Amino acid sequence: MATRRSIPALFLSLSLLACTAEPVDWGDIAYRDSRLGDPDTRSGILSAGLPIVSGTAAACIQSVRSAAGDADLFRAWWSRRADSSVVLSLQHSADLGKTWHAPVDVDSRDTGHRGCNRPPPGIYYDAASGNVHLVYFIEAADGAGVFFSHSMDNGGMFHSPVPVVYGNAPSVAAVAARGDSVVVVFEDPNSIKPRIGITLSHTTGHIFEQRAEVTPEEVPAVAPWVAIDHDTITVWWKDGNRAHPSGGDRVGYRRGVWR
Repeated sequence: MATRRSIPALFLSLSLLACTAEPVDWGDIAYRDSRLGDPDTRSGILSAGLPIVSGTAAACIQSVRSAAGDADLFRAWWSRRADSSVVLSLQHSADLGKTWHAPVDVDSRDTGHRGCNRPPPGIYYDAASGNVHLVYFIEAADGAGVFFSHSMDNGGMFHSPVPVVYGNAPSVAAVAARGDSVVVVFEDPNSIKPRIGITLSHTTGHIFEQRAEVTPEEVPAVAPWVAIDHDTITVWWKDGNRAHPSGGDRVGYRRGVWR
């Protein structure tokens, strides 16, 4: 004889199911060759005239990353202090790089000693909203990991950083956004095998409400990047299987629908 559940118990079961449901309905994994325009082909761009940030010894030229929309252009980079800790800064140009505003400190909490030997920041500019999003690895006093920060006034001021994932391994991370929806992908610093994690926010990155893995353990993946189009998310990564005949130059990708 079937046992009838009480209404509260039924609601509890449905709530638990909702909490454990995967946030993205992923399609199959596919591969293509590396091509011009992939992140590893854009190292060191827009470094001309890079200012020295107060309190630092030198800019990490190879860490410069940029984002643009209409006439607005942004560049973010690491600068090394004398003790080999770093400061993350951002600069805005309203005329596609002809002139630049004074740099803004995004995050100066790093206490590590890696100098410029670290992943570059990930940057995304949402021209429709004027929001600038940054994601990056630092070794802060309260723990190392990947952090997210954003500006809602074209890079004039940045909100306090939000932790994405804690872990001691330097992790490449990338970000994309559309309005209040923000998606961050990152090399999982706590995975034994190289794999890609994802975290998602419907609140402009003030908090990240959902997280999951993009790649399974049997698919080695490093150096991800991401795009979002309405509710469709596409994540790319470099093939982490160095034993593959491609020598690691193959690019994997996966597309899914954000539930």
